[in-house]
Amino acid sequence: MMKKLVLLLVTGLLASCAAEYQGDTLVMFVEQEKDVDPYQTRMIVTQKFVRIDDGEGSKNFVLFDRTKRVVYSINPDEQSVMAIHEKVLAKDEKFEPPFKLTHITKEMPVLKDAPKINEQSAKHFQLMTNNEICYDVVAINGLLPNVVTALTEFHQLMATDSRVTFNNMPADLQNACDMTMTTFKPAQQYTFGFPIQEWGKNDYSRSLVNYTKDYKVNAKLFDFPEGYKHYTVTDLREGKVAFDK
Repeated sequence: MMKKLVLLLVTGLLASCAAEYQGDTLVMFVEQEKDVDPYQTRMIVTQKFVRIDDGEGSKNFVLFDRTKRVVYSINPDEQSVMAIHEKVLAKDEKFEPPFKLTHITKEMPVLKDAPKINEQSAKHFQLMTNNEICYDVVAINGLLPNVVTALTEFHQLMATDSRVTFNNMPADLQNACDMTMTTFKPAQQYTFGFPIQEWGKNDYSRSLVNYTKDYKVNAKLFDFPEGYKHYTVTDLREGKVAFDK
């Protein structure tokens, strides 16, 4: 019922979308996880930054600097800024999964009352790895291409960091879907266009609520709070970060 409701809601939102970059973009989602009430997620996408938070006035946020290729996690409780840098493999370095991963994309039947843009309807795809359904995506090709590109970059960068700790994961916790989505085939949900709905394991789901193109962004949203402690995720893993009790 919720999925049908969201599809009807976004139908009216998609009529004005263009395929070209037309300035900064604000995107609003509603997300849900197992045993967690639905919550709002806001994304502000520019040519230089992506900011992800829970809405107006949020002090806890993630900032992706697309130019520097760094993701920052800003935590007001700890008054800290943690940096996650892109990790690049050496030319002769290989990183392979511990067992073979076979990926299949399955296009599902056309959705009834699916919204259209540029005469294209939303399409539903299932992403499968080793015959397990990992993720479902309902996407529209050509919708918010600048956001698709930015979020693809974000997930690909985070996957490079996932490689660092991957070998520390016990074998009995290695899951084909999880390692595909987070490490070996990140951002595949954006292959089909902009996801207006997506859902996966542990009852996770995310649905588009609204978006605004040519959004007038307050540049201060991309600044770090003054006086915060700065460190890298590598510093944290190596035990070099101390927090005030």
